[in-house]
Amino acid sequence: MPRNQEWILRRRTPDDFIREHPELDPVVARILYARKFDSTERIRDFLSTEGTIQAPWLLAGMSDAVERIERAIAEGERIAVYGDFDVDGVTATVLLTSILQNLGARVLSFIPDRFEDGYGLNSDALDRLQAQGITLCITVDCGIRSVDEVDYAQLRGVDMIVTDHHSLPETLPRAYAVVNPRRPDSSYAFTELTGVGVAFQLARALRERLAGAPPDSGPDTYTDQYLDLVALGTIADVAPLEGENRTLVRWGLNRLRSAPRPGLVELAALAGIELATLDSTDVAFRIAPRLNAAGRIENATIASQLLMAPDARVAGPLAKQLDEINRDRQQLLEAQVSQARDMVDAADLPSILFIEGPDYHEGIVGLVASRLREHYYRPVLVLRSGEGTARGSARSVEGFHITRALESCRDILIRFGGHAQAAGFTLETARVPEMHARLLDYADQHLNEHDLVPRLLVDAIVSLNDLSEDTPRAISVLGPFGQGNPEPVLATLGARVMDVRRIGSGGKHLRLDISQDGTPRTCVAFRQGDAADWIGNGDRIDLVYRPSLNRWQGRESLQLVVEALRPHGAARAVPGVE
Repeated sequence: MPRNQEWILRRRTPDDFIREHPELDPVVARILYARKFDSTERIRDFLSTEGTIQAPWLLAGMSDAVERIERAIAEGERIAVYGDFDVDGVTATVLLTSILQNLGARVLSFIPDRFEDGYGLNSDALDRLQAQGITLCITVDCGIRSVDEVDYAQLRGVDMIVTDHHSLPETLPRAYAVVNPRRPDSSYAFTELTGVGVAFQLARALRERLAGAPPDSGPDTYTDQYLDLVALGTIADVAPLEGENRTLVRWGLNRLRSAPRPGLVELAALAGIELATLDSTDVAFRIAPRLNAAGRIENATIASQLLMAPDARVAGPLAKQLDEINRDRQQLLEAQVSQARDMVDAADLPSILFIEGPDYHEGIVGLVASRLREHYYRPVLVLRSGEGTARGSARSVEGFHITRALESCRDILIRFGGHAQAAGFTLETARVPEMHARLLDYADQHLNEHDLVPRLLVDAIVSLNDLSEDTPRAISVLGPFGQGNPEPVLATLGARVMDVRRIGSGGKHLRLDISQDGTPRTCVAFRQGDAADWIGNGDRIDLVYRPSLNRWQGRESLQLVVEALRPHGAARAVPGVE
C-alpha cells in the first residue's frame, strides 16, 4: 500500500475566474489561480518575458571588491579564483576567470579536489597558491564560514575577497571584502542569488568599472555570454526560481538554446537533448548530473575544462569522459542506497536518520541522503568515516533547517555550511557518536509527527478529458520550473485501471493505462514499481501527476508522469490551503 502522505490542493479555482480569462488554457488558468496569480496585472507580470536585475553596487562589499581587483589588474598581480566542486561553484569559477582574463588580469582558477582538499577554503591549498605568486584570492560559492582560513591567508600576505551565498555565520571572515546577498547591511533586495549569481553581479560591476560600459539592468553584449553559466549553476543548486533567479535563468536558457558553448553542445548530444527546445528540467536532470559527476567521482576540473573548451575537438572527449563518469556514479549510487537502507529499521524510525560507515563514497553521500530523505521523509545525514576525520552531507525536510541544526554542534565540527535543506560538514571521527546524540536531541525538540508526514501540493483537480497533447506546451509558459516555482502537478480522482505492469531494470518502474468517462491515458511512475503489488486491473485509483509529451520515433503523445498513487476513497477529499 502507498505510504502515508498528505495531498493538499493549493487553492480551488472558481469557475468565474476561468471564464474571465478566455485567453488562458483552462488548466493553466487553474494553476495560476492556485498559485495566487489571480489578477490580470499579476498574471501579466508573471508571464512577461522581460525582466530586470538590481545594480551590483547595492551588494555590501561590492565596491571594495572591485577596487581591489582593479588595483591587482593595474599592477599585474597574480589573482586566483577559488571555487567549489559542484555545478554552482564550477560555473562561478569559469565565469569569473573568463571575465578577468578578458579584462587583462593575470588569473588562474582553482577548484578544490573533494577528496584531497575537502569543501571550502583549505590552508594547504592557499599555501600552494601563494607559492605560485598569488597575492589576491577571490572565492566563489564558498568561504563565508572560513574565518580561520581567511585570517591565515591574509597574515601570509594574500588578500582575500569572499563571494558566497550560503547562510551567514555569527562572525564574517575578516577578508578585504565580503560579498554575500544575505548580509544584513546589504541594500540588495533579493537574498537568494546563487554563487554563480553573485559572480555574475561581480562581473557586471567589473564590466562597468573597467570596460567603461554604462550601467544596465539586463543582459548586454559584454556579459550575456556568461548567462548560460548562470542558468546552469542556479538550476543545479536548486535555488528558488523566483524574483531575479527566474529572470536570470530565463535569460540563460535563451542563451543555451541560441548560442551554446561547444562543451554543452557535445554534452547535450550524449544526453539526448535537443538544445533548441532545452528547458530547466533538462538542465536539472540531464545536464547538471553529468557536470556534477566529475566532482563527485573524480575531479571537477574536468567539468570546468568542458565549459571553457574552445571547440568540438577539445570538448568531445571531455563530454564523453563526463558521461562515462556519470554512469559509474549512477551504479555506485544504487548500490550505496541499497546498503544504507539495509541499515535502517523501517519499523522504528528515529526523527532524524544518521547513516555512518567507512565504505560510503564521499562524493555521493549527499545523493544517498537525498534518496533516503525521499523514501523515509525525515532529515538524513550520511557520513563517510575515515581514520581521523568523517565527512558527510545532510538533507532535510520542509520546516527543519538543517544548517541551524548543525550550528548546534558547531563546537565539535571542523567545518560546515549550507542551506535550509542541504548542508555539508566535517568532524573528527571520534566525535561522530556525540554528534549523533546531540542531533537526535535537537531533532526531538524541533520536529513533531506532523513535520514528518510528506505534503504533496496539488495545483488543480482535473478530469482526464480536460487534458490533451497541447496541455504540456500550455503549461510550459509558466516556466522555468524549479525550487520556488515547481513544475505543476495535477490530480485525477477515481480513474479506472485498464492495465498495470512493471517496467525497467528489476521492475522498479510502473506503467499504467487508465480511463475515466471513456478517455484513456497512459502513465509512467518512476521508482514506484512496488505499487503493482496493490493495484490490479479494474481498480479505481487517485493519482497526482505531471502532464508531459513522450517523444518516440518522431511522434509525440501525452503521457502522465505520476508523482503519487493511492486507492480511490483512501481519503475522502483533498484539503486546500488557500
